[in-house]
Order: sequence, then structure tokens, then C-alpha cells
Amino acid sequence: MLKTDNRKMSLLRLAIFAGFCGVVIMLQAGCSLIQRPDPILEENTQTHHPGKFVWHDLVTSDVATTKAFYGQLLNWTFEQRGRYTIVRLNDKNIGGILDIQPKSSERHAARWISFLSVADVDQATAVVLANGGIIHKGPENIGDRGRVALVSDSHGAQLSLIHTKMGDPKDGPIAEGSWLWHELWTNNPSDSADFYKQLAGYSIVEELDSYWVLQADDKWRAGIRELYNNALEQRWVPVIKVNDVKAVSTMAKQLGGKVLIEPDNPDYPDQIALLADPSGALFMIQEWSGMDD
Repeated sequence: MLKTDNRKMSLLRLAIFAGFCGVVIMLQAGCSLIQRPDPILEENTQTHHPGKFVWHDLVTSDVATTKAFYGQLLNWTFEQRGRYTIVRLNDKNIGGILDIQPKSSERHAARWISFLSVADVDQATAVVLANGGIIHKGPENIGDRGRVALVSDSHGAQLSLIHTKMGDPKDGPIAEGSWLWHELWTNNPSDSADFYKQLAGYSIVEELDSYWVLQADDKWRAGIRELYNNALEQRWVPVIKVNDVKAVSTMAKQLGGKVLIEPDNPDYPDQIALLADPSGALFMIQEWSGMDD
């Protein structure tokens, strides 16, 4: 992406995020890895991009409703593999849905888990522990997928670390309905930036208008937004590219989802909205007129 385009994106997120600071969403952190032997990619790239988010799993206790929602909203299709569902867009694997059935005494909250590519999962988990994070499961080899660990960073934001067996997805044009960006919401952006610099080897960390940008391979890989309300859970939030945010937001409500931040920013050409699917998992949608490689 061009730096000017990323700056525009960060400014837009600053404007839209201000309206979310008073919203409190209570979610539990529990989820687990299961054996999923399928590789992330159909092609064998044998190239890795540490610092890039390369996969996404949605953990939910209502797979049927979730599939109906995203299928109609984003034209996703699905392939069932036991309790695991492969998410496909334009005949390509882009994510998965994991069926989590909590015990009757537990409260389950759905969420998207983003997978961060690292050069060495075992070394990365050691960095997580040394810097106040938590290892929930792993590291472990999962079939042809690669070596994976489910962790929380030093402020409680969950993510998975992965070194793919067949290689990471290539950088390139981003299709409508696919992943555009990743944003960390934290109450300490500077500390979080240092944490991820050590974890994933980000070469440059920039601060633009109170928005922190993580870079790797000379590309802007993710952003960090400060949470001004300590009651909010610190988390990674994925952003999906769409051509018409207002139309998709309207459809999301019709399909049983919620629009937590409406797309009403007339000062910016690329609209953004914060949505929750019917099971409560958060994600953002955004129009994007800049370079998207």
C-alpha cells in the first residue's frame, strides 16, 4: 500500500473508532485448537512472510447460522470437514469455522482468531512467555497446516502463531469479501508495539496520529488502536474489504447481525463499519480505493 493511502486509512479509523469507546462487549477468551490436517493453501508457495496474517478461524457454537450469515453477506462458500468448516471465496480457501460446544456451565463467546506468520513458532512462544503473554495450546504440528500455537499477548489479545508447512499466501490484489487489514485494540499501544516487534520481527514501527503501524517486508501489515475505555476487551479485529459498506451493513442487520458503528463518515471516501455476526464475533468492513497488494 502507498504510505499516503495507509495514512488516510489510519485517520479514518481514528474518526470511526471514537464512536465505539463507550460500547462494552463482554467476551470470554476460551477456545482450543483441534486436529485440522488440511493445508491453508491449495498451492505450495514454500515462501514465508513473518509478520503477515495468513489465516482466520471463527470459533462459534452456532455453525449453521454463521454459515448462512457470511454466505449471504459476503458470498462465501463452505466445505464441511467434520467439526471444521473451510471458508472459500472465488474457489480459494480463506479461513475456517470451528464448532465449539461449551459445557452447560460455561458461557461461550464467538470470535475471530487471526493467524500470524512467524519464522519459528517455538521461539515465538518463548518470546510470548518472556514478555508476559500466555500460551493456551501448542506449539504443535497440525498435519499439512504447519506448526501452530494459540496464545494471548501481554495485554490479553488472542491470536494464533503459525509457520505454514506449504508456505504463506502470496501478496497481491484483494478481492471483495477477503481480508484487507488487521487491527489490535489495546490500552497500551507503545507497549503492544514493542511486544509485536519482538514477537514477529517487525522492522519498523510507526506512529501516525495516535495510530501505530507494524511493518514487515517493507509492507504495512497491521495497525494498533488505543482503547480509551478500560472495560473493553483487548483484541485483534480483522477487516474485510467490501465495495459498498452501507449496503453490506444494511444486509448484515437483515441477516441477524449488528452494526456497532454505522458507516457515516462524510469526510472520507472509504467508509468503514464495525459489525457483529449473529453469534457476536466482531469484524470490520471497509471500502478501499488505495493499492491493495
